[in-house]
Amino acid sequence: MWAIALVMGCGGGASVPKAPSLALSELHDPSTLSRGALLATVRAPTGIIKQELSIGIVDLASGKGFEGRGVVMVKPREALRMILLGPGGTTAMDVWIVAGRFRVAIPALDRVVRGDASTPREKMRGLPVDLLWRWLVDPFGGTIVTARKTDGGVLGFLKRGPTSFEIRARRGDGTEGWFFERGKLIGYAHGREEAIGDSIFPVDVDYTGLDPAMKVHVKGTGATIVSEVSPKVFADPDTT
Repeated sequence: MWAIALVMGCGGGASVPKAPSLALSELHDPSTLSRGALLATVRAPTGIIKQELSIGIVDLASGKGFEGRGVVMVKPREALRMILLGPGGTTAMDVWIVAGRFRVAIPALDRVVRGDASTPREKMRGLPVDLLWRWLVDPFGGTIVTARKTDGGVLGFLKRGPTSFEIRARRGDGTEGWFFERGKLIGYAHGREEAIGDSIFPVDVDYTGLDPAMKVHVKGTGATIVSEVSPKVFADPDTT
């Protein structure tokens, strides 16, 4: 774990590492990385990425689980489309996220959920939207409160919209994230990343959701940078 003073509480009764602290003096730290410098430091992707992946989700409130395998397409800092298949090759989950808006369809349950950052947390049960956006689409995104290079890595405190906050840390190929909503810790993730050309992209992640309560494991393989895709890939599924 990170050699940083850890003082912030976990909340929710879950066993997750406490988040790195932020001193008031650091709010105006002149050494804070600029947006460009931060993205360069973390080697954020600039091209569209296609990755095969498997995902397992457990809703801790109901005990029900979900597993699927499929493909995700990511347009960095903008959009995601993920289609997972279940037994027999039928669509088990279809996830579309663009600029904070999302649509998740689970055909077997005849369930379609649409929303955005204002969607009530209770409607997000079993839906890994927070994780997918903050981990795959826009890591180290949002408005920088302070971000700095550390011993072998980088640490960022980031504001995401009017009510969301995030702390991200990376050292080597390991990375961690603490996600907050209205001052409350709603989830913690840790995982591993690999180089794709000049960029770095996640290949494994374990997520503990506190609100809503869930466990998510994602394992990705074969990530590649795609030179061109059809506009329909990231179009709203309800309008195509």
